[in-house]
Amino acid sequence: MTAAAQPAAEEGAALGAPLLRLAERVLATLPRAELPEALAALRAFTDDPSPARFLAATRALRAGERRHKLALLGRAVGARRAELSLAGLARAGLSPELLEALRALPPDARNGRRLSIVAGLLETYRLVEARAASAQRELRLALGPLPSRRRSERRRRAR
Repeated sequence: MTAAAQPAAEEGAALGAPLLRLAERVLATLPRAELPEALAALRAFTDDPSPARFLAATRALRAGERRHKLALLGRAVGARRAELSLAGLARAGLSPELLEALRALPPDARNGRRLSIVAGLLETYRLVEARAASAQRELRLALGPLPSRRRSERRRRAR
């Protein structure tokens, strides 16, 4: 080795050890779809070790790890949100058969949001219906009994 190549090889070896530890930890957890980008960055470093390629490999590994952890967290939050939304639908008075059919949906964040919106709409509808019924009762009490329609008036309205 030449004198100039020696420090570069030592620098590559010094950078390789932490990168190897990071790669072992991250590659063991990443799904197959996330591997190509991280492996390409690692191969670029092993082919020609340099600080720039070390940084690129480290960034690729950490980005893949971050995406994977966020996906896992999103699934966990989505499943919890879907379950809470189904509980809201049950409180809103949805039939058990329909609840079971909705439980068959994938428990992701998007379905959890949809079910939450539907539960909110049903609850709002129940509140509006209860207020309208209360107002109607109060109005009938204030006005007294309404006169009944005659048979001929009913026929005219039906036409």
